[in-house]
Amino acid sequence: MGALGHFLEREGLATAGISLVREHTEKVRPPRALWVTFELGRPLGRPDDPPFQRRVVKAVLDLLARTDGPLIADYPEHVTEDTDFTGWACPVNLAPTHIDSLGAEIERLATWHDRAVAAQGRTTIGISGLDMPAAGAMVNGALAGSLPPAQALKEAIDDLKAYYLEAASAFPDSGTASMRKEWFWSETRLGAALLALQPKLAASDDPQHKILGNLTLIPATERHRLTVTR
Repeated sequence: MGALGHFLEREGLATAGISLVREHTEKVRPPRALWVTFELGRPLGRPDDPPFQRRVVKAVLDLLARTDGPLIADYPEHVTEDTDFTGWACPVNLAPTHIDSLGAEIERLATWHDRAVAAQGRTTIGISGLDMPAAGAMVNGALAGSLPPAQALKEAIDDLKAYYLEAASAFPDSGTASMRKEWFWSETRLGAALLALQPKLAASDDPQHKILGNLTLIPATERHRLTVTR
């Protein structure tokens, strides 16, 4: 979208956008960008918080009055969520030591995901065009050294993340979004697989694999886990 802004500006249309990955925005140098520190997939910050989201939208729109671009403005507010996990329990133990494979974990979550879709009437899965066992097999293949094209791998991983977090929303005590994210990165085989995959992608000779590994595979808020032996 940042690159598209340059073309629209040439036609006389002022543009402004939200940046979630500052490194990308600094290279593209869009006419106007608001950099936010929210996690990927949440450009407006906290879900179910309209006043907060309106402030973010207003900050973006205010940039349209600026004529000194290309520019990146820093959004001053940061999202903080409750990190007290007391009393939150997953109804099935998905820790890697209790399930022998990623495929088994994916299969075990299927019922919960079906319940989530029935309750919400929608799913965000589908960008990869793969079913979840096939997406999991792609991740396993990448871990074994058979790296697929970076875009295909990214789409499979995006679908898997959505599958896991949507399934967790149907747990009897689903907790907050922050709790589900902690569960994903701390207790699931998929979370462990992505952390193990990151250095393989970062070391690849393919520049697209490097970008996926270094910038988008692991959210900035979870990159501290890369130094932990799992």
